[in-house]
Amino acid sequence: MKLLNHILFKHPKNVCMTYRQHFNLSIGFSYILFVGSIKAFAHSIHPDIYVSSTGDLVKQLTKSLHENGCNKK
Repeated sequence: MKLLNHILFKHPKNVCMTYRQHFNLSIGFSYILFVGSIKAFAHSIHPDIYVSSTGDLVKQLTKSLHENGCNKK
């Protein structure tokens, strides 16, 4: 499996992650962005709800990017 991942997928290695680590992080981002999209849509209709949700989402994603892969401290 490691050889297959090495041959097929270069990106995870380029960002200092295994395929599984990269998958888990990416699927987590997908969930965060999905929920964020729903909140942004609701906010567009009713501006008094989820007022800071997009800014909070950006902070959460930025923090996650800096704590994973080659950026890991």
